[in-house]
Amino acid sequence: MTGNGVFMMIYEIKVGSVTNAQRGAKLLKNAGYRVFVHKQLRPSPTDGCGYLLRLEDGDGEALALLRQHGVRITGVEQL
Repeated sequence: MTGNGVFMMIYEIKVGSVTNAQRGAKLLKNAGYRVFVHKQLRPSPTDGCGYLLRLEDGDGEALALLRQHGVRITGVEQL
């Protein structure tokens, strides 16, 4: 919850490589989103290199933007 009583939606977007993570973070930051690149602690074999984007206050438009620009998403979790 933020300081003004509003809940923030946090998403972890799994991407297949560090390159996709960097490209995705740049796209989202340029679109005004708050995003961080993280390495998964225990990636599964289907997660590729195991990088993810942690998107604070995200929405479906952010995911659509990533897909539009060819960022391969291997999974999404809402926290």
